Amino acid sequence: MNKISLRPYQKQFIDDVRNEFSQNHKRVVGVAPCGAGKTIMTGWMIREVQRRGKRVIFFVHRHELIRQTSETFEQLEIPHGIISAGYKSQLDLPVQIASVQTLARRLKTVPAPDFLICDECHHILANTYRQVLDAYPDAYLLGVTATPQRMGGINLGDVFTSMVEGPNVDQLIKLGNLTDFRYFSHADKIDLHNVRTKFGEYVNSDLAKVMGDKKIIGNIVDNYNRHAAGKSAICYCVNVKHSKQVADAFNKKGICAAHCDGETPKIKRAQLVEDFRAGKIKILCNAELFSEGFDVPNMQAVILARPTQSLTLFIQQAMRPMRPDPSDPNKVAVIIDHVQNYSRFGLPNAIHKWSLAPNPPKRHLPAPVKFCDQCGLVVPMATHVCPCCSYEFITEEDEEERLREHEGTLLHIERKLGNFSGRRITHAPTSPEAFMEIAKEKNYQVGWVAHQALKYAKSYEDCLHIADVCGYKRGWAYYNWPKDDRKSTSSYRRRPKHLSERFI
Repeated sequence: MNKISLRPYQKQFIDDVRNEFSQNHKRVVGVAPCGAGKTIMTGWMIREVQRRGKRVIFFVHRHELIRQTSETFEQLEIPHGIISAGYKSQLDLPVQIASVQTLARRLKTVPAPDFLICDECHHILANTYRQVLDAYPDAYLLGVTATPQRMGGINLGDVFTSMVEGPNVDQLIKLGNLTDFRYFSHADKIDLHNVRTKFGEYVNSDLAKVMGDKKIIGNIVDNYNRHAAGKSAICYCVNVKHSKQVADAFNKKGICAAHCDGETPKIKRAQLVEDFRAGKIKILCNAELFSEGFDVPNMQAVILARPTQSLTLFIQQAMRPMRPDPSDPNKVAVIIDHVQNYSRFGLPNAIHKWSLAPNPPKRHLPAPVKFCDQCGLVVPMATHVCPCCSYEFITEEDEEERLREHEGTLLHIERKLGNFSGRRITHAPTSPEAFMEIAKEKNYQVGWVAHQALKYAKSYEDCLHIADVCGYKRGWAYYNWPKDDRKSTSSYRRRPKHLSERFI
């Protein structure tokens, strides 16, 4: 008996994905925040596909996600096998949940699927994922994620041709899929000027030198007691050493804390998580271990003690305590940001403009907030009068001067719930005209337009059209198109033919 029913926005999401496949988009990315029920929605689609006699592979990148996905599929009554180390192979079943690493090693033995679903698909540009996609070029592909971009703001247009967007965070809060939250952060910023950046992210060894300061670690404990005393919390740290230091600081203050990392034996890690779920451990410190797929509804708070330049990592970590708790219907998540990550990305409910355009420059969002000198409340930047104490804001210069008086104090960051603007569907640019518009907006060179558009050219005539749009002579097309194909309309660099049957 099916124990799960869909919410209206989930039905709409599924309909939008189905429509994109029917419009000859074989590779679609579905975007929805943490807590939207992406596994349930994809499971619903998989069940319909499986009933039509088609084969499906749902692949993930973490072992913990396999177990959680399998539990959801069991609720949906979807018979399935698991392709991962430690599981008995059942390749005769039409639905498989796979570890992407194991799947990449067994491509020759796994029957080709008709439908691929990639969980947390912001990782899909990695080589292991590419091996899977290359092995099954005729399969329809659906990727799901809360943040459709890679580190450094690199978008996913090289893989996906269409994007379906579901509800935003504010709508999910109103619907009860997520809890409301209170956000606290420092008025004074941590000095990261000497911290190097590599591959679009801060270098951990440099971060550790900054965040390992005893005063900073002491503030983490003090501000937990001030804003989340007694609440169960995950603390995200820079590295193993830093995580152990923070856990020790909590324990010395009489607050039960434990450290866990990727090298922690599986049995011990599972016991630590179980103790955390049961409330025996109040603070679970780690170094990026419990970001994706860690679902503990009774977790009430999160402590961000690791600066990041990754929007994906920030959202995954900050929203971890926002899962509703059936035993606490009035739960309000507490997010304690010791590293001003919100100043780089906005708050967890910030609305981001996603795109499939290739590799736009990384965009740092300014913090849409300011501090009130009278009461310490943080309000939207456009606020003229503080809603808490009626303080009248004057000038930015005066405000900067007042911020200096708040050093070391965590302040409440307040925001208003926005209205959901409805679903959005975005298609990746393919024509030279579309790429030219992007080039004008981003101030790119014409050569970039030609290079991108050439990927989608299907004939010599298309190549001539690109030359015309870019202002090139016909010789450019003659040089860039295969000799034997210059007088024909046969395809070049053609994408795989679309299957005629709709799968969902």
